[in-house]
Amino acid sequence: MFTLIFAALLSLQSPPQASPAAEQVGRGYYYFLQGLALESANDVPAAIECYRQASQLLPKSPEIRAALAGLYVRQDQLGEAEREAEAALAIDGANRAAHRILGGLQTSRIENATGPLSAAAVDTAIDHLERAVERGSIDVPVEMALSSLYLRANRSETAIGRLRALLVEMPDYPPALRLLIRAHEATGQAQQAAELRGRLAMARPDRTEIRVRQLERLEQGGRWSDAAAGWAELFDEDPGAVIYRARYAAALVNSGRAQDARRVLLDATRDAPRDAAAWYLLSVVESRVGNAAAAETAAQRVVDLDPRDGRGPLALSRARLAAKNYRGAIQALAPRVAAPTDDDVTSGMFGEMAEELSRAYMLLGDEKRAFDVLEQARTRLPSDEALLFQLAAGYEQHGEYDRAERAFRELIQLNGSHADALNYLGYMLAERGRKLSEAVELVTRALAVDPDNPAFLDSLGWAHFRLGQYEKAREPLERAAAALPQSSVVQEHLGDLYLQLGRPADAAAAFERALAGDRDGIDAGAVTKKRDRARGAAGKS
Repeated sequence: MFTLIFAALLSLQSPPQASPAAEQVGRGYYYFLQGLALESANDVPAAIECYRQASQLLPKSPEIRAALAGLYVRQDQLGEAEREAEAALAIDGANRAAHRILGGLQTSRIENATGPLSAAAVDTAIDHLERAVERGSIDVPVEMALSSLYLRANRSETAIGRLRALLVEMPDYPPALRLLIRAHEATGQAQQAAELRGRLAMARPDRTEIRVRQLERLEQGGRWSDAAAGWAELFDEDPGAVIYRARYAAALVNSGRAQDARRVLLDATRDAPRDAAAWYLLSVVESRVGNAAAAETAAQRVVDLDPRDGRGPLALSRARLAAKNYRGAIQALAPRVAAPTDDDVTSGMFGEMAEELSRAYMLLGDEKRAFDVLEQARTRLPSDEALLFQLAAGYEQHGEYDRAERAFRELIQLNGSHADALNYLGYMLAERGRKLSEAVELVTRALAVDPDNPAFLDSLGWAHFRLGQYEKAREPLERAAAALPQSSVVQEHLGDLYLQLGRPADAAAAFERALAGDRDGIDAGAVTKKRDRARGAAGKS
């Protein structure tokens, strides 16, 4: 199937024969919440015990394992943290929190190593951290760690791109400037390095670099509350260093204290009304707490301060989209997407702008312009996988299947391990009854990248079903249905399979779950008729 959104603690991968009972799920959820509360109260032994109870009740929940791993990191119990993070990834290979923890632990080992380093160790750390990054957000510790690792791996151009994007968000951040100087020197770009040295000399000297690095390690390990306290101390000691207050606010947001972050940023914008970074972050936080009008006001200040700053129109469009002002979002972004700056393109912000503008046109009902925006953006960024994926998915969702197939194949040619593209194309072919053997092969490749992804399992089972290979379809569909009990599409697929296997009672139960689920992507009337027919067949048997 395509994209599925479901509650974290219900994303459970169970054996084919059974899914967790409702009471079991409820008790597991209760223990998990208790663990979070106890951890916040610094009652570490009790929090660990609650997480373990939750994990026993819900053994296939990656979120519980990742939360426990984060707690162990904060207690400096790194062996236990690594085991729990690896257990989380064994359940869900895409769990960002677990990748972040493992990437942070391995980066720390690399930085502290006294002997020679293997290229494999550096590549593994890079892979974990790349998979921890959420598109469209800046995670400073991860960006700094990745850039340093890229330099170790002789990937200086990649480091330059990431550091430039980071400096758009945090201008004149000394550690990033130092790394960028090293990266330019490694590529023989002496002039650029010299210019950056001058920029660094103009910036305020970082007399507390050791403490900054310690706080960044806390963030890298997910210890956002501890990091927030540290940034607050640094800012109290040096109120003139606005960057510390911005880092404090960002840590507050990541620790779940958006309202506290809002208060900090309101103070920051009052004390430093020309600080564009503070206004941008305030716009993000205002959107998060549901203040769309305030988010737009803050975004407009970024635009007014520096019309060339890409963060302004991007934040403005997002605030207007949140308020369902689609024409206003288009008005904010269309001129910039038509004429981006060099910084927009090199930082990756142009890709985000194009995606947001396309989304605004789509929400307004102007599909042609939505596609035109993405197609034109690709002429500037021909290797941008996110743009190409969105374009292909948009074609499929609007019935342009041949164009969608060509776009997905182009993306897979760019990146043969793009699991989402492999799965999307495989499911699209299966759903349309075309090239079914290839559909199985494509989804199998996706599962090689992310073995327990329930959406991918559903796609594989459905492709086998469309081929008439009902026994081969059974295991992946049962596993997907157990992991996604609220997904109506998955439950309907399993019901269709049980009918073909001569199990009408099981089919009726699956159709009933489909009707009780999210109802996304199903014809409820048709499913009701299938359920009733299955019940009738079960009664006669």
